[in-house]
Amino acid sequence: MDNEKYQLRKEKSEAMIEAGVKPVIDGFNEYIIPSQTEQGLKYKVTIKNGWYACQCPDNAKDNLCKHILFLKTHLAIKFKEQETRKNTSTSVPCPACESCDIQKNGTRKTIMGLKQRWLCLICGKRFVNTPIQKVKGNEESIITAIDLYMKGVSYRGIADTIRQLFGLEVTHVTIMNWVSCYMGRINDYVNTMKPQVGEVWHADEQLIKAKGKQEYVWNVLDGDTLFLLASNESPTRNYNDARETFQQAKAVAGKKAQLVVTDGAFNYQKAVRKEFATYANPKPHYRYVSIRAKDASNNKIERFHNTFRQRDKVMRGFGGKQKQYAENFKTYYNFVKTHQGLKQTPAQKAGIDQKAEWRELLLKAVQHPMLTTPNSAPEN
Repeated sequence: MDNEKYQLRKEKSEAMIEAGVKPVIDGFNEYIIPSQTEQGLKYKVTIKNGWYACQCPDNAKDNLCKHILFLKTHLAIKFKEQETRKNTSTSVPCPACESCDIQKNGTRKTIMGLKQRWLCLICGKRFVNTPIQKVKGNEESIITAIDLYMKGVSYRGIADTIRQLFGLEVTHVTIMNWVSCYMGRINDYVNTMKPQVGEVWHADEQLIKAKGKQEYVWNVLDGDTLFLLASNESPTRNYNDARETFQQAKAVAGKKAQLVVTDGAFNYQKAVRKEFATYANPKPHYRYVSIRAKDASNNKIERFHNTFRQRDKVMRGFGGKQKQYAENFKTYYNFVKTHQGLKQTPAQKAGIDQKAEWRELLLKAVQHPMLTTPNSAPEN
């Protein structure tokens, strides 16, 4: 076939592409292409061993017909689109210009392995698409560190585990910085959620050691969902401390409890009356002063104290970070630790759609648009 005839058929095939003609797959390497001259007429193009054959009269005369040229062009365009989608990300914008027009641009070798590098096609910025930035590790090592710490492993023990699992040499101070930084981000994130809790709350305090002194952690637990509404640390045990804890619980729940069950400590009486009593509910307080009481008990929060003590008993002391730890444990208990009785986390029981895993919490926390704390933790 001479060049003039080839160009004519090529132009016709390009016109078919522009007209939006779509071949229909009719088997392995077999395509049905509609005729452009006779309505309702279709031709089958078969690909075998790299050779194209068409049933049209033009191809029967050993000419390269427009249907074959059209199919070749169509498949080439489709392949190019697939490669573009494979090498292009539209989920995370460029950190410089916020454009989503980015594509893969090699890899970066790090201690944790190769990381995909991206190139912004608008401003030319090259970057690594990772939510955890400017740290020696990655999200896997940070998640491991947080989980082990909340389960009672020391900072030095965690550093050794990170070395064995990831081949990453970090000090115990680095682990401490990771936990402090990213647990703070996670705490801020989960505090944006509103649990659906019941009307009966349980309150109690427990003794802890901090720098050789005795201090207290005040806890408020929802009786229905077992969601820990407040966990407040204080060096004293008085009315103001109890009232501050109740205020935190009301802020999290977004409402007042109809009944607050406590032990016989007198510092709860005035605090409960000030924070929960109304004209419609003048007596919201039940003082559980005897284990023989049949109508109510404080066993639920006492059981929570046992859970807290499992972590507390292996620590030499809180070293001045007891308030932060109380908040960290509240997040761990509500959102990560599956309750044996509930068969789910208290947060899930309270209607919060959140997986019981650190990974999702961490990634959502560092990418939350309303939380502006830096994504990096200081290294040491």
